[in-house]
Amino acid sequence: MFTFDRSLKNKHVVFMDLDGTVYLGEKLITGADLFLDYLKENGIHHYFLSNNSSRSKAAYVNKLSRLGIQTDVDHILLSTDGVIEFLLGQGIKDVYVVGTQSMKDMFQEAGIQVTSSNPVYVVLGYDTELTYEKLRASALFLQNNVPLIATHPDLVCPTPEGPVPDVGAMLALFDKATGVKPERIFGKPNPEMITHVFKRHNVGPEDAVMIGDRIYTDMELANRVPCDFILVLSGEAKRSDLQNLSYAPALVVNTIGEIIPQADP
Repeated sequence: MFTFDRSLKNKHVVFMDLDGTVYLGEKLITGADLFLDYLKENGIHHYFLSNNSSRSKAAYVNKLSRLGIQTDVDHILLSTDGVIEFLLGQGIKDVYVVGTQSMKDMFQEAGIQVTSSNPVYVVLGYDTELTYEKLRASALFLQNNVPLIATHPDLVCPTPEGPVPDVGAMLALFDKATGVKPERIFGKPNPEMITHVFKRHNVGPEDAVMIGDRIYTDMELANRVPCDFILVLSGEAKRSDLQNLSYAPALVVNTIGEIIPQADP
């Protein structure tokens, strides 16, 4: 898209996906720590993005700390941010959340009731604590004309053992069971996930790069912004997935740690 310098010294902001890009499960991906050190040494601002709505920002900060990466909640951008902002902007305080307790806590801290008996929306997140009762209750709400919104569209979540069902798969379940499709889906690839950061640093899309392991969320986000994109093959995407795409990444690497070394040994 723009003139791309592999050293990234022409960039002011780097956005990084987490699952499959910086870490996989409880293991830091090779070279991720060195890459982050490089960004800090060169004064390049960086932010961590995740569509995974099962954890709070504080939980992500703690996880990264366990893996040797120090950051704060201001540098964590989650799909739940957009959902909460949308609901508060509409003055909506009553919803039924299909999500983890951690996700529910974020909504409740914002003053939103998460188990309302008269919800304005059913909100679907990545629920690693999913129960049949949640499915039953939400299906009944949907069939009584309560609209559905979702935190993000990811079909699967990468794990060290292999991909597991994510929100996109759960949306397919609701579609088959009730015929209801989501009214709105938040998170990547929606540009508002990151464009507000440009104003914070007084930069434009040409000054930014997105790094991620998914074509239909991470790469599509970069395309919509638009900004440069680096695809890592340490998560969901495979090199064969690049065939027949209408646009290509600025760079394709096996892991995030491979981005810099050849340019700056």
